Amino acid sequence: MAEKSVLKIPKPQLRGLLASSMKFHLPAALAFSVVATVLFKIFYVDTRKAKCAEFYKNYDAEKDFERMRKAGVFKSC
Repeated sequence: MAEKSVLKIPKPQLRGLLASSMKFHLPAALAFSVVATVLFKIFYVDTRKAKCAEFYKNYDAEKDFERMRKAGVFKSC
């Protein structure tokens, strides 16, 4: 008879599974959160600030008030 090659299955890790998985997952989660925060600031917060600054650079409150008054928005004016 020919010899059968037997593959041994490694034993499952029964103790310290959470600690060993956290060695990988915690730094990965921290890196992902830092990258997501930086991208959010660059693509959302900074562009929103720039749009608001551009709007208020050209905004005339008196002109806007007169436009709304003529349209009948205010009942007391």
